[in-house]
Amino acid sequence: MNGRSHPERGPRTPLRERIRETTVQAIMEAAEEVFADQGLHSAHMGEIARRAGVAVGTLYNHFQDRESLLEGLLDARRYELLERIDQALADTQGRPFRDKLRALLAGVLEHKHTHRKFFHILLQGEIGRYQLTFPSACHKPSDTMKELFSRVDRVIKQGVRDKQIRPEAAELAPMLFVGMVRAVGIRDLAGGRDRDFGGEADQLIDLFINGVGR
Repeated sequence: MNGRSHPERGPRTPLRERIRETTVQAIMEAAEEVFADQGLHSAHMGEIARRAGVAVGTLYNHFQDRESLLEGLLDARRYELLERIDQALADTQGRPFRDKLRALLAGVLEHKHTHRKFFHILLQGEIGRYQLTFPSACHKPSDTMKELFSRVDRVIKQGVRDKQIRPEAAELAPMLFVGMVRAVGIRDLAGGRDRDFGGEADQLIDLFINGVGR
């Protein structure tokens, strides 16, 4: 290498693609707010465009209609949530059951803290999928809960093997745990504020494993 040589750099994302990614991200964040605030059935594309700082035409350049935008948002947030959980479980591979369950819960609470209104949309979707007038994308929140349940179920089975969970409770325990997570999400939405997910994770794990009795 001569004095004028420069180290090779990895491939750079073209400017047009970076602009597109930034625009889509802004649209997603705005859509998350509008769908949560106005409801899945009442959200308007014009309001989403306004909050994203783009023209309505730009919105339709990226998404065919409101439902495709909702579906794209739910897919993106679902991917982020599951990726966060899977990374937390990978980081605790070989660790005791309690550590793994806490890491899973902390991952969910952290995602809830980052995307608080996404959980609002999930709850709307769980209700709306039973109503024919709601967008067909309402099945996505149900898919998210199923994916979360499957991961909790695997961790609970380790708890049974480690003799931390009673075998007769193995089938019910994952549902109770997911229900606890949903209840925390509902509480925070009703209260309008988030809490320290790290400290709360420890309290919830103690409550789940040891119960509420004296």
